[in-house]
Amino acid sequence: MTTTPEAVGSSPAFLQGVRVLDVTGALAGPYCTTILSDLGADVLKIEPVLGDRMRARRMGAERRSLPFDLIHRDKKSLAVDLKSPAGADIVRSLARRSDVLVENFSVGAMGRLGLGYEDLRPDCPDLVYCSISGFGQFGPMSDSKGIDLIAQAYSGLMSVTGSTDGQLAKAGFPVSDIGTGMWGAIGVLAALLRARAGFGGAYIDVALTDSVAAWSLWEVADYVATGVDPAPLGTAHRLAAPYEAFTCQEGDVLVLGAVDRAWDALCAVLEIDLSGDSRFATEYERFLHREPLAEIIQARFTTAPRAHWMAALRAAGVPCGPVNRIGDILTDEQFAARGLFVHDEERHGEPTIVNTPIVADGAPRARGHAPELGADTFAALAELGYDDEHITALVEDGVVGVPGPSSAEPRE
Repeated sequence: MTTTPEAVGSSPAFLQGVRVLDVTGALAGPYCTTILSDLGADVLKIEPVLGDRMRARRMGAERRSLPFDLIHRDKKSLAVDLKSPAGADIVRSLARRSDVLVENFSVGAMGRLGLGYEDLRPDCPDLVYCSISGFGQFGPMSDSKGIDLIAQAYSGLMSVTGSTDGQLAKAGFPVSDIGTGMWGAIGVLAALLRARAGFGGAYIDVALTDSVAAWSLWEVADYVATGVDPAPLGTAHRLAAPYEAFTCQEGDVLVLGAVDRAWDALCAVLEIDLSGDSRFATEYERFLHREPLAEIIQARFTTAPRAHWMAALRAAGVPCGPVNRIGDILTDEQFAARGLFVHDEERHGEPTIVNTPIVADGAPRARGHAPELGADTFAALAELGYDDEHITALVEDGVVGVPGPSSAEPRE
């Protein structure tokens, strides 16, 4: 059975009925809860009365914060001052009604507010509580600030990313933030299964540095086998060749991955005969001599346009693909068929929504936009039993916020 984006939504959402309390900022935490939201959970974002800092990050002339909109879509917003006793009480009450709480404050901050896992556990025995941080909740580095750039460097990723001449580079995407959000969501989903089976809640501790270091499978294998620290290889693979990018006629670039089973087909397409060269007789030999091999292949690719080579390589079963720019992927037919990027026709000039890449009946994916600051404050408090008079008093005292002039310009 093939599930298309058009067929999604005909069955109940995977996380229908799951309530998530989102006490996060920046990217890793919000991305975790966005995944849960796209899978159907009801996510309530807790943010400062003057707004999440990300709301102020505007790109271009549009007043709406595009980064905020992309990572807080389909959530609800409750603006509350967590540092006030009344504000902390509100969050405690919400936690009792929630299945999941995700936070990415600095280590120990939620505990100092009386909102840590152990603080909530007596009244919320089934709560799945996920903490996201730079280095984790324990260890000699736990108190250190962690951001994507630091995580990429500390985890070893930056030491193997870059050109062969030793020029280091970070990954173009914020991989530690995105990856940690994904690990957090995986942990939450697993813990929810256990909680629903009657075995109680769980505390989940995920870190940016752990998340990236956990991906170092090939590099660790290389180091253990040789005792030599792996170095940057540009676009080349650490264990196979040819497996890298090549420039075609007119400057277009493609990537190629021709392991043993595709080697003969590659040689036939490129019309090169290397059968008598012992340097390229086996996959391991080609890996050892990948630089001279790359020179031979590169010379052939410069003789024709990329479209010619990709058509011939694909017809022969050789793995290959174009090196796309961001503008290219937004208009790519394959991504369009998969529903990965959704253009909002109602808000002219607003960004494309970047979907969670899970296509399944029961995974509704992105459905709308981020909420206005405090858009759901009244509704959330009313559900807790607060009457209009009490809510109005909390607004006047600055404990909670509602949509209005105060939310127009969140602080930097």
